[in-house]
Amino acid sequence: MKKNEKGKTCVAVRKTKIGGQAVLEGVMMRGESSMALACRDEMGVIRMDTTRLPAKKPWYRRVPFLRGIVNMVISLVSGTKIIGKSAEVMVEDVDTKGDGGGMGWMMFISTLLGVALALALFIFIPTYATQGIFNLAGLSTDNLSWAWLKSLLEGVFKMIVLVAYMSVISCMNEIRRVFMYHGAEHKTIACYEADLPLTVDNVKKCSRYHDRCGTSFIVFVVVLSIILMMVLDIVCAACGWTLFLKKENWWLRVLLKIALLPLVAGISYEMLMLLARSNFILFRPLKWLGKQFQKLTTREPDDSMCEVAIAAFEKVLEMDADPTIPEEHFPEPVDLETYRQALSEHADLTECVKGDIDWLLCAILHIEKKDLTNPKVKIPYGWLIRLDKMSARLAAGEPYQYVIGATEFYGRTFRLDDSVLIPRQETELVCEQFLKHISDGAKVLDLCCGSGVLGVTAACEKKCDVTLADISKDALSVAKINAKSNGVKVKTVQSDMFDKVSGKFDAIVCNPPYIETGVIDTLDASVKNYEPRIALDGGEDGLKYYRTLAEQAHLYLKEHGILTLEIGYDQGEAVTALLRDRYDVTLLRDYGDHDRIIVARLK
Repeated sequence: MKKNEKGKTCVAVRKTKIGGQAVLEGVMMRGESSMALACRDEMGVIRMDTTRLPAKKPWYRRVPFLRGIVNMVISLVSGTKIIGKSAEVMVEDVDTKGDGGGMGWMMFISTLLGVALALALFIFIPTYATQGIFNLAGLSTDNLSWAWLKSLLEGVFKMIVLVAYMSVISCMNEIRRVFMYHGAEHKTIACYEADLPLTVDNVKKCSRYHDRCGTSFIVFVVVLSIILMMVLDIVCAACGWTLFLKKENWWLRVLLKIALLPLVAGISYEMLMLLARSNFILFRPLKWLGKQFQKLTTREPDDSMCEVAIAAFEKVLEMDADPTIPEEHFPEPVDLETYRQALSEHADLTECVKGDIDWLLCAILHIEKKDLTNPKVKIPYGWLIRLDKMSARLAAGEPYQYVIGATEFYGRTFRLDDSVLIPRQETELVCEQFLKHISDGAKVLDLCCGSGVLGVTAACEKKCDVTLADISKDALSVAKINAKSNGVKVKTVQSDMFDKVSGKFDAIVCNPPYIETGVIDTLDASVKNYEPRIALDGGEDGLKYYRTLAEQAHLYLKEHGILTLEIGYDQGEAVTALLRDRYDVTLLRDYGDHDRIIVARLK
């Protein structure tokens, strides 16, 4: 068995017609008479969906050149459907109404948009850019001397766009994981063709490049379109057929390229099949080019990805060998009414938790409260797994906002996790008072920012120049996400109170830790067991951070600057006393008539 330069198996000793496609957290393998889609669900279990294929292909899928065009269309349609199936397991947005209509239209529109994007990137942009260069250089597009150069430049642009596109999308986490599954798919097929047992160790040793890869097909389409257009341009220029060459007719050139796509696809498919069967020396440059592009669309997979690819491949082998094996499918969706009925009979769940679960259902299924009793609403299997896990967290006492990972504040949605406090209704009152006392465009410091709700809201409402400061790196990460999701730019600084803060501000807002250390363990379990202690603990008397604010805040405020604070309900007098020497202090109360807000103006 031959090895490549890295010691990985790269030369097959047997061939197979099994091919595949990487999907969301899974791999599809297609054999001669069966297809298997394997995905790993949220619990780590490999789920299988298999389909029997027609025993005999229609005549139009057996005719050379024509079959390439047909297979391209079929692959586009079936590939989109397979991605939709994988989304059912991987908790992506899928149809929950039960009729499939919404999802079908969404897939159809997504496919159309994908085709339109491809035409724009690989036909319109290269044609228009090349025409622009010819115009700038003063070259005639219908001159025989330059006809070949026009096609060559368009080809260069196509290659640049293709490389740039693949490089950009590979930076996305989800796409990178799909590319890793793509590598697992290739390695599994290579392992089988190398006549090695299909184990994870053997698969990982094999090459992640394959001659029949769809990436190579795309490259062949691009290369052939360049050659074909170059020949046509030279012939048209030599014969005086300048209709498609004149610069004002560039749009006709675009239409011609679109019209030639089926022909190019048919030829490219036959080339792909031929190159997969032969290692003839003249074919090696094209194989090499396909391999270089596969470096962009495949990544080295981890063990779990190889397991998924092996499972799909072995299932296809098994079904192709035994036509009596029945199809199997992902678990059917469960109607919402049945799911809620089961919850209502669950003795361990309190009414409060059941109410939270209802809100949870609305949030993650993107439905309204009135839809909870709609018998047509279905919960796909992947969502069902996640719902069960999230419901268990609610039943254990975890706050709803942490389970859902978000909360509403001042009319906006903010992301949350257990590195930050959950903003309370009282904090909205603090925000309201803070906004009343600052002007548009003010320079603002949100100290002990946590999730950043106060500072981000100020940036949204008053277009403020906001700096977010917190001692917690994780909290700042959440705050940055909230700023981005709400469409504002902020500065961030990791700082223990004022230690790393610089500059002066028109206003400072702060909701510091203010619970007495000895009281924290007496708080409700949903607070003491889940919310970050660092954001709760205000020292022995709860005033530790207010003392720091009283001693240092004035150094960071401009003349007559505003300091707005949230305080504990019995801390009004104490905090007022700390600030009185330097500030004119106003003490405000919350809905429960407790001390809650300090608005202090620097004297």
